[in-house]
Amino acid sequence: MFGHITGKIFDIKPTRVIIKVDGMGFVIHATLSSLEKLKVGMEANFWTHTVVRETALDLYGFETEEELRVFELLITVSGVGPKSGLAILGVAGVKSIEEAVATGDTSSLTKISGIGRKIAEKIVLELNGKLATTQKGDSRTNEDVDVFEALKSLGYRERDIQAVIKKLPKDLTGANEKIKYILKNLGK
Repeated sequence: MFGHITGKIFDIKPTRVIIKVDGMGFVIHATLSSLEKLKVGMEANFWTHTVVRETALDLYGFETEEELRVFELLITVSGVGPKSGLAILGVAGVKSIEEAVATGDTSSLTKISGIGRKIAEKIVLELNGKLATTQKGDSRTNEDVDVFEALKSLGYRERDIQAVIKKLPKDLTGANEKIKYILKNLGK
């Protein structure tokens, strides 16, 4: 509904901020690290995610589009709601979450209040391959993400796809070539 909001800070509370835009005050829930940088009266920008429920319309705000993207992925995991997603992002940060998912490190996620072992395992399992880093920490190309999603939609297991993508020859270019190669080698 709302993708980005720019306005003056009207009020700051521990978990939210009110940003005034053309006479209207929008309540935006944000991470503590984001809120600490703000002062009443200053201009601020937020990438936002709108959550509509029967009794509420909530806005969650982020400093960067990357934080928004990771938040939106986190809340797709069953058992992780917007408040939990915000808490995870606020404590761990984008890079730590990507690293934990890529390496399968659930222990770093369980240190966050309200995140138990089962939820941490779900996060690692369900977001594996959807975040932008690989186990080595190298950036994954959009092409690799497209290849991963295409093979996943064909019913292949994420673990198998990941293993084959890591072994792709460097001379392969284009998603089609990579998919053909993987289809020939998947299951060997």
